[in-house]
Amino acid sequence: MSRIVGQPKTIKKINRDVIKNIIKDNGPISKPEIADITKLSLVTVNKVVEHLLNKNMIKESGMSESTGGRRAQLFEYNGDLANIIVLYYHKNSYLGAISNIIGEIKYTKEFKLRTDDYENSIEDTYNAIDSLLSYSDNREIKAIGIGVPGVVKDGVISNIPNIPSWEDLNLKGILEDKYKCTVCIENDVNLTIIGIYEDIFKDKIKNMVLVYIGDGIGSGIIINEQLFKGATNFAGELSYLKTNKYYRANDEVSKYKRSFEKDINELKNHIREQKKDISVLKEALINTLVDGFINLLCILNPEVLIIQTDELSVNDIDKIITSIKDNISQENMPKIIKLRDEKIHSINGVVTLCLIETISSYSVFNKRGN
Repeated sequence: MSRIVGQPKTIKKINRDVIKNIIKDNGPISKPEIADITKLSLVTVNKVVEHLLNKNMIKESGMSESTGGRRAQLFEYNGDLANIIVLYYHKNSYLGAISNIIGEIKYTKEFKLRTDDYENSIEDTYNAIDSLLSYSDNREIKAIGIGVPGVVKDGVISNIPNIPSWEDLNLKGILEDKYKCTVCIENDVNLTIIGIYEDIFKDKIKNMVLVYIGDGIGSGIIINEQLFKGATNFAGELSYLKTNKYYRANDEVSKYKRSFEKDINELKNHIREQKKDISVLKEALINTLVDGFINLLCILNPEVLIIQTDELSVNDIDKIITSIKDNISQENMPKIIKLRDEKIHSINGVVTLCLIETISSYSVFNKRGN
């Protein structure tokens, strides 16, 4: 470990966080093993472990196997010390969950969300949180995390046509005032890609994009293993993309104001209603999506593109891939995947965000563990 210069209190906090995370990630683990990984003295490790035990952050977990000498006490993280409350917007409902602080999902429940006006939507949000709190076994609530279909900056929501009364709403402030705990608010698709990356692709790839096509359109972007949100958290707002007009509706009224999102939604509505030849509408929808995807791929050049949708068949995805290949060379083509079920990844994304925001972690190791 490189030498760290700083105030004694800071060094002590860093040591505690390092050892706590070593136990969290590697437990059950012994003190000598912790000392070997961190290169801290056994005296320092003993003091920190004792502190973490007194704070109930870790617990004893049996003894190590005998190698001929004295067996060592093992320690593991106390994941049930506190809970995290999760709400994730999904088709005018909340996917609700309770997680402990090592990310284990303990309980799930779906809640209806009325989006017609502010009073109903905020009441349903309170009721969902209160219901989950009632299943939390009176444990401390470390954080409440919510995924919403809009742009989020400093807890304030914008560009949210699915819940229009929440435009410019400081939901984070409202909920922190009511529940007196940390509240984490983030765009729903950003949270889903965090969950997918952590669950499937972590340490395997560095760059990926998730595009959601449903009630609206959005994307989440991972660049160099980090969520990319742009200067004002606006990165990935695909509704603003300019694409060719493959189909013209007759001045239909839509809650979507931006061209890409509006065009896609109108085509999907006509396909559902079968107002015209579906094959023509499907071709227009695929061509519109291909335009948007090519714009995205040329700018970001990801290793993986994930399409999250119930609107497109496997055959539709194959046509999209073929059309993209006709415009982009093979060496620059990402792996394109249709996401089958995003729910667990979305919930895990909210949990991950809450853990990042509430459990301090000082990284003092590089990729090689030095």
